[in-house]
Amino acid sequence: MYDYITIERSYACGGHHIATILSKKLNFTLYDHNVLVETCKRLDMPYKMIQNMDEQLPIKTPFQTRGGKHLTLQEQIYNTESEIIREAAKEKGCIFVGRCASEILKDYNCLRVFITADLDFRQGRALNVEKLAPDNIKAAMHQHDVRRQKFFTAMSHAKWGDTEYFDIVLNSGKLGIEACADILAAACISR
Repeated sequence: MYDYITIERSYACGGHHIATILSKKLNFTLYDHNVLVETCKRLDMPYKMIQNMDEQLPIKTPFQTRGGKHLTLQEQIYNTESEIIREAAKEKGCIFVGRCASEILKDYNCLRVFITADLDFRQGRALNVEKLAPDNIKAAMHQHDVRRQKFFTAMSHAKWGDTEYFDIVLNSGKLGIEACADILAAACISR
């Protein structure tokens, strides 16, 4: 059995929903937005400010941290999230969504998953679940995916969605949300 599951995902493919179902099936603790909330607490910064910089490459403007090092705010966010993920991984039975957890936990007994879906499925979820304005859906999806892809590639030096890097790549639009959770539960237990 795998001790941890990490999920990287295309925007609006249902990755968080799949992780939520999977955490209940396996009785695993889910780490997603709560990592960001804890990061805000540790950095003593408002959620709205940090939320837009999560899973994003560093901008050039450095600021001085407590230890006197010059880091960008995005680097400080990533370092804090990495620390939170490693601390959480002291307990087995965790699912981590995004934040390059697959790379942070690459030396752990971890099932590395990538979830995507076809454009129509994702657009439907972006409209109905994410509540994006219809005229903004394609641009928002593209922006989120490019940001995640660049962040993942920079932090892992691997290709986003690459079958050489990920243990399982699932298409939630073809398989369905529940079936993806079932497949991952079976894969986690079968090891």
